[in-house]
Amino acid sequence: MRKRFLLFLNGEYEDRDIQFYKSLIGNKITVAVDGGYEFFKKAELMPDYIIGDLDSLDTIPEEIQDETAVFEFPKDKDLTDGHIALDFCMKENFELIEILMPNVGEPDHFIGNIMLLFNKEVKKKIREKRMVSILSRHHEYCIIDNGKLELFDRAGEKFSIIPISKSIMLNCEGTEYDVKGIKIDLGESRALRNKIVSNEALIKVSGEALFIGKFKDSNKKEPVEFI
Repeated sequence: MRKRFLLFLNGEYEDRDIQFYKSLIGNKITVAVDGGYEFFKKAELMPDYIIGDLDSLDTIPEEIQDETAVFEFPKDKDLTDGHIALDFCMKENFELIEILMPNVGEPDHFIGNIMLLFNKEVKKKIREKRMVSILSRHHEYCIIDNGKLELFDRAGEKFSIIPISKSIMLNCEGTEYDVKGIKIDLGESRALRNKIVSNEALIKVSGEALFIGKFKDSNKKEPVEFI
């Protein structure tokens, strides 16, 4: 059986949002990425793993060490803690990796985390129909690499498609602006802020693009799926 992972990055976990974050856990394996352990302290939960250089943690309580696998890395390293944790999970037989990034934070870390989705190993897994995405409190990010995304029960939510390759061919169904075979070049903004109007929506991209979905309300809907 393929595994499902939920990674909690370092960031600001607002008290009012803790229940939302807890609702994402389900039957997933939880990973506190260094300072992402802050969520587990607030939620009074134990992560399955703690991964990172641990420079954002003062100490790891003994009860955590008894129940959680801890992987500590040197502070002087080439990769970010988030990248190391993602690589750790991708070595497993997984079907889903969701990376929770609670806020934008510092712009270099934010953009660097988004660009992890374009890592060649991540793209290889996505071509195998395995899902890797980044979530925040209100948004979802994933890439479409010559493929299709199907969205269920997301009516009323907005999304944007941002070309990453030189150009893409875009098709959208079940959306406010149904799109049929439109060419969009890198640097164009024509595919921003479409809206889902059906309980089933389909997005097809020839080329490579970043999908950004905006959740309509406080409840996370069914995740996007590759078909």
